[in-house]
This record gives sequence, C-alpha cells and structure tokens, in this order.
Amino acid sequence: MDNIDTDTGLNDFLPIQDWFNEMHAKNTSQKVRAVFKNKGNSGIPLTINVPYGYKKDPLDKNKWIIDEPAAEIVRRIYDLCIQGYGTHQICNILKQEKVPTPKEYKAIHGLCNYHISEIKYCWQDRSIYDILFRQEYIGDTVNFKGTTKSFKDKSKIYFPKEQWKIFKNTHEPIIDKETWNTVQRIRENRQRPTKIGKVNIFSGHLFCKDCGSKLYYCTSRSYKENRHFYRCSKYKNTSSKSCTSHTIKEHILKELVLENIKQVLSYIRSYEDLFIKQKLETSLEEQKKIDSTNKKLLLQYEKRIKDIDNLIQHIYEDNISGKITDERFTTLSLNYENEQKELKSKVKELANKLNTTKQQELDLTSFVSKVKKYTEISELTPEIINELISKIYVYQSEKVNGKPTQQIDIYYNGVGIINIPLNEYELENAFQESIKKIRSA
Repeated sequence: MDNIDTDTGLNDFLPIQDWFNEMHAKNTSQKVRAVFKNKGNSGIPLTINVPYGYKKDPLDKNKWIIDEPAAEIVRRIYDLCIQGYGTHQICNILKQEKVPTPKEYKAIHGLCNYHISEIKYCWQDRSIYDILFRQEYIGDTVNFKGTTKSFKDKSKIYFPKEQWKIFKNTHEPIIDKETWNTVQRIRENRQRPTKIGKVNIFSGHLFCKDCGSKLYYCTSRSYKENRHFYRCSKYKNTSSKSCTSHTIKEHILKELVLENIKQVLSYIRSYEDLFIKQKLETSLEEQKKIDSTNKKLLLQYEKRIKDIDNLIQHIYEDNISGKITDERFTTLSLNYENEQKELKSKVKELANKLNTTKQQELDLTSFVSKVKKYTEISELTPEIINELISKIYVYQSEKVNGKPTQQIDIYYNGVGIINIPLNEYELENAFQESIKKIRSA
C-alpha cells in the first residue's frame, strides 16, 4: 500500500513509518488486553473453547449449559479414576468402547469449524489429564490461567494457581465437589505399578503416626503373597534417621481395614440417627473450641491492622515535619504495609474457618449416602478406599503380654475417626428410637 520497492530504492522515512506502525500495533494490543482483563474480572469465561461436556447457551454466548452425552463421558472418566484406573488405562477403555474423542465429538455435532474424515477414537493421556483437573466441571469459572508474552511473541505463559481468578458456582456442575476433591487427591498421590506388576491400593492414604511421612510399598518377586509390606519413608533414610520402621504387612493391613469398614457400614445402617447425632455433637464441641481460639486471634489481628493504619499516619506526619528522613519513612512504611497485608490474609483465612459447621453437616450427609451404596463388602478395592477413606495412620508395633500388636487409625472422608459404641445400653436405646421413628412414620 505504501509503494515500497527495494529495487527502486527505499524511502528515507521508512524506519520512522515502521516505528509508528509498531506503536499502533502495540497500543491496539494493550487495549485488547485491557478489555479482556475487565471481562475476566467480571466473571465472564475468557476461554474460547468450551470444555468438553459443556456447550454455549443459544440465548447467551457467555453462559455454558451441560451437553449431556459428553457430560456422561466426563462422569465416567471420573468414576474410572476413583476405581483406580490411570490415565493410560482410561484411554484404552474409552477406545475399546469406541467413544469419540473431544475433538471428534465436536466435529460430529457441528460444534467446531473443522472436519474429521475418519473417527479413530484415539484418546490421549493428556486429554484425560486435563479433564480430571479442570475446575470448571464443579461449576466454577477459572480465568487468567495464562497469557502470551507480547503482541509480537505468541508464546504461551502459564500462571501458578495462586494467580488464577476463580468465580464460584457460575454454571451447572457436571461433577460434585466431593468427587472432584477425591480425584485430585488420587492424582496427587498416584503411583505406578511395581516392576512385578503389583498395584498399591492404599497409595496416598498411608502415613506414619509418629512423623507424619508417607509409607513406602515394599515388594519383590522373591516375596510370597503374604510377605509384601509397608514401611515409613524416613526409616533407613541416610540424611535423617528420625523415625522407626512402622512396618506393617499388606495382607494384615487389608484385613484390619476391611474389618473396620464392615463394622462401620453395619453400625451406620442399623443406627444411622445415632451415628449422625454423635458425630454432629462431637464435631460441634470440637468446632466450638477451635472457633473460640480463632475468634481471639481474629480480634487481635483486626486490632493490629487498625494500629498499623495509625502508625503509618504518624510516621507520615513525622516525615512531613522533618522528624524522620525520607529513607527511614520508606523503610518503615514498607514494613508496616507488608505486615498489614499478611494480617489481612490471616483474617480472611480465619473468617473462612469460622464458617465450617454447615460444611461438616454436608460432608456427614454425603458420607452416609455413600455408605448406603454398599450392601456387602467381601474384598477391598481402590474405589472403596478412595470413596470412604481419607487417610490411615500406622503406629509402631509393640509387644503386649509377649504378643506383637499394632494399631492403626482410619480417618473416613468428611467424618474422621468413627468410634463404634460397644455399650449395649446405648445400642439398645438407639434401636428403640429407630423403632419409634419407623412406627411414627
């Protein structure tokens, strides 16, 4: 358009003209970024590609609605993960079942502009990984996950999770929060099969009671089936021999956990009302003690924040009057502002902790509903462990009356340790109350 031809010579003003053109492009880029920033801060999704399982609302392009056929596949992927399958195994299952990949699904249903000539059902590990980690599936909008370097360099820069902007409950969820949290815990503690092909079904659940470290799964081809065991990860550590072995054989651990789960399921099925009442009362008592401490800390932090405002005002006045130098004022004000920023963060955290009672009731109800799903358990599976148990603490074995004994503490999801009452009087009262409730209904 500018009639530039190197064969006939260059215009002397060409470098200046190029500089103006570049400044115009840069200015346009800054305006576009500002628009996107305002849009993202308002809670409107910034992603162009709607996550697999959703589609844009025909009445509002900024809203997502559930695409039910694809959403069913998303739910199945989460279920398979809870059952103990890895990303590669899930890929193979979906391929065998001839489930179209997200790209193929969009092409088939006209949700994209490209065309696929042949459907190959070739799921990739990365696709499963992304689906299992997308927070959008629990109904949240997540903005500012990344950006590009500049208007000239389109290389992608990914931000840490702390810098993401998350807006809660902006659309209908496909996955409930408890399932999503369970999957995150599984993926965080995922473990590959050993060299002999054995899989640790307790992966991410076993911890040392004394030091809190994870327990390693120790196995070998030379071991018989009853010789595989778990051991504290800090034991035999050359850098810090700060813990004992806490060794426990795999088959013994399975028997202990299975027996405890059976007792818990039987107890809850028979005395559901008593269980809920006891857990709520215990939780409320513990929560009241924690809340009392947190309220005191909250008042202290809020008072200190106000004091810092007064201190900043005083040093500002001293600086204006010449009592302290500019350098001294800058140092003091920076220290006060950093302290105030940290205190405000703690205040926000404490305020959230003071609102946990309602969540405890929801967790308890959710756990009871999961228990009702299991009628009879004859064998432990990864699905049972992942759904019901959050962590297991293993004690060091010791001898009592000449016999080796070992204790474990089992923490169930959302409810913690469940102590089954052995008092016949309590159980009889609970049974009578259950009968009265059935008759009144």
